[in-house]
Amino acid sequence: MIGAIADDRDGNALGTITTVFLDDVTQRPTWVGLTDGPGGTSGDVPVIAPISDAEYADGRLRLTVPADAVRTAPRVSQPDRLSPEEETTLREHYRAVAATGRHGTTDTIAIPVVHPGTTTDTTDATDTTAATRGAAGTTSDTAMTRSEEQLQVSTVREPWTRAVLRIEEVTEEVMVPVTITRQQARIEYLPLAPGDRTDTTGTPGDERSTSTSEWVTLYAEQPAVTLERVPVERVRLRTAWATEETTVTEELRKEQIELTTTETPLA
Repeated sequence: MIGAIADDRDGNALGTITTVFLDDVTQRPTWVGLTDGPGGTSGDVPVIAPISDAEYADGRLRLTVPADAVRTAPRVSQPDRLSPEEETTLREHYRAVAATGRHGTTDTIAIPVVHPGTTTDTTDATDTTAATRGAAGTTSDTAMTRSEEQLQVSTVREPWTRAVLRIEEVTEEVMVPVTITRQQARIEYLPLAPGDRTDTTGTPGDERSTSTSEWVTLYAEQPAVTLERVPVERVRLRTAWATEETTVTEELRKEQIELTTTETPLA
């Protein structure tokens, strides 16, 4: 029922169930703790309501008490334990509501009753005599208290590692396209005028030297690479919280109660 919605007897939502209180002897549920209820509860201490004769279905628990009784219920000091004094105060509060009722009428509310030698029980408030007396008219209690270990897990913030900023140089190859120009030699042909056609260098068929002009020097551009170390960005160290799920494994011990009988008949 933890996390379910609790309703009053008329079906009005009271709040979310955060705690179910069990009888120390019978281990039966007797009270429930609610938060965000109509009383405007806040913090870790819930408001307490009786669970006797309540009905649980479809994730909702319908109690037998009205919303006004829960709103005015006395507050307790611990969220997971009821002292005998606090439980007595709660029973008296809900009995007073049951006796007064709404609009002056009488209502019947099932209230947990403490039996001698126990903490709580789920007997109706109108049947205390029959539940607490044995055949001889005296109080009898043969119940045993069973204990067990319960695991409570919390987190502790501790340093686990150190981080420091270091600068390391890495080398990477960079390809940059560069446009270069260069000179090229070419032959230009100039047509001769009719008066310039007299060949003074020789007659056709004569051998001539392979070059009749001076050598020409051609120029070309070459890539010139210059490296310069410049600052490009600033880097600093920051911390951030990351959340991850982990599992805690622990062995818990608990007591088991067994019944042992003897074969020898009683005298």
